[in-house]
Amino acid sequence: MNVKSSVRNIISEISSVMEEIDENTIEEVISEILKANKIFIVGAGRSGLVGKAFAMRLMQIGFKVYVVGETITPSMEEGDLLIAISNSGETKSVCLASQIAMTIKGNLIGITSNKNSRLAKKSTKSIIIDAKHRTDPARFVQKGFHNEVPSFAPLGTLFEVSTFLFFEGLIGSLMERTNRKEEDLKKMHSVLE
Repeated sequence: MNVKSSVRNIISEISSVMEEIDENTIEEVISEILKANKIFIVGAGRSGLVGKAFAMRLMQIGFKVYVVGETITPSMEEGDLLIAISNSGETKSVCLASQIAMTIKGNLIGITSNKNSRLAKKSTKSIIIDAKHRTDPARFVQKGFHNEVPSFAPLGTLFEVSTFLFFEGLIGSLMERTNRKEEDLKKMHSVLE
């Protein structure tokens, strides 16, 4: 399979994943973000990198946002929000941070592909990015891709890319609801790089 075919398959699968996310839950997540005193982001590995990218955009819009594990991250308090990202929903560090958030009486948004995971069950709201088994050949036949081979997207790639795009969509909606324009974001962009 060539690179362009692989990318086309990945894009097709991501579109399918996005369509399955519940609109009402998205609205509830936006509401949680808008009312939070402080926002904390936690994720491990590539999910953590996606979370950091989202945190950067939230900061540029004007939210008080922190990445769990950074040295300048303050303590979480009641009324704060933790956004926890884990494909499996079982990542130990993410589940531990989620448990602590709930003990503090903070709110918890879980981003996972596993609706039956510890993370999903603990969360105030869960966004299910259903990217599991997306490369199963039987699924491609069911969707009418009879002559195509599933895209080569190893491990959690579909979850991570889908989550990144979901967050980018959230940013667009949050910009609109907070009356922020691209110029406002540019003012908050790092000048020390």
